[in-house]
Amino acid sequence: MMKILLLEDNISLAEIIKEMFKEKGLNVDWFEDGEEALYNITNGYDCFILDINVPSLDGLNLLKEIRSRDKTTPAIIISSNIEFETIKKAYNTGCNDFLKKPFYIYELECKVDLLCNKEEEIIFCNNISYNLKEEILYDKNKNSIKLTQKEKRLLTLLCKTPNIAVSLDAIEQYVWEGEIVGISGIRSLIKRIRSKVCKEFIQTDNYGYKLITKK
Repeated sequence: MMKILLLEDNISLAEIIKEMFKEKGLNVDWFEDGEEALYNITNGYDCFILDINVPSLDGLNLLKEIRSRDKTTPAIIISSNIEFETIKKAYNTGCNDFLKKPFYIYELECKVDLLCNKEEEIIFCNNISYNLKEEILYDKNKNSIKLTQKEKRLLTLLCKTPNIAVSLDAIEQYVWEGEIVGISGIRSLIKRIRSKVCKEFIQTDNYGYKLITKK
């Protein structure tokens, strides 16, 4: 299930957003305070939705902290501050999209679908395939191949950034949601995944591992 971090101090708006994504089968962790959200950014999120003007730590500084550790997970800024310099700073800091308040909830839903919830399929050898939205691995006859929850999260993470190395720290943060597991635990999980999708498709890199996609 896709996980979203929502930083929003408007309780009414936050409840509407949470309910909308809940109906879509998504999991939303909601924070009103930027500092509290900061302590949770390594909990394996697939998308960040951040308001700028919130208590303790504003959304832009939180995004800066996120980007210092995670360059790829989509982030959407939502704000009533529509000054050009603010919008420019948001994109320079690393947001993928900026939504001006007030907005129709459908607008946010569309942006999340576009940026964070892509329906993609990765093809491995012998026509084994992985559906990113369903998080299901299929054999050549379209029968599902059993995966543990951590195997799903690791395969999803690698599939999100094909042909780009994912660091050991990023794997630990995303798959184990911030829990310290160490290199041996990561290697063991990689070995199990390789046995299911063909060894040559997951390559060791100096900084971690990367998925080599079929052209």
